[in-house]
Amino acid sequence: MNRARPRTGLAAATAGVLLIALAFSSAAAATSRFGLVARSSKAAGFVVSVPSSWKYRNASYPSDHTTELWTDPQNAKRKLEVQVSGCVGCVERTSCVLRNVGCGPYPAQVLPAATIQKRMIGRWSVRFIARDSNSPYLIYGLVTIRHKGSSIEDWAYAEVWVPATDAPVAGAILSSFRFTS
Repeated sequence: MNRARPRTGLAAATAGVLLIALAFSSAAAATSRFGLVARSSKAAGFVVSVPSSWKYRNASYPSDHTTELWTDPQNAKRKLEVQVSGCVGCVERTSCVLRNVGCGPYPAQVLPAATIQKRMIGRWSVRFIARDSNSPYLIYGLVTIRHKGSSIEDWAYAEVWVPATDAPVAGAILSSFRFTS
């Protein structure tokens, strides 16, 4: 029987570096493929790539979160909205908030009721697709939690509204999202 031995030391480190490099090169390739350009948050500590023609429209700063918006100047229904919130209990299971049971990150806690598909991306992020009764487009979204070790610092809720034919563009936008601090 030929069993593969677990990678250790330099081989494991090299494999890890290669996987990380592949992930970043894939995101970079998607960004250039769709003509996306990096845009920085005005106040919430993130970078995201959007179509080069999209314009920054506004940012609102209520007491518990920030909201930033980019839209297509040719069609304002095509847009990206990113909210960043410090509400730690919002991205934990209700059982944790109420009874201190099952605690830990649970980004799916804040998904919209009209979610039709979700995919966990590790422990700290979830991608989703949802319906929006106020839009002709589906919402392609991401919830991702910024953390230090196992402690939640804050989280982002990014939503992209584009036609289904532009779903790959929405995917590239969401894949480009990164906290900067």
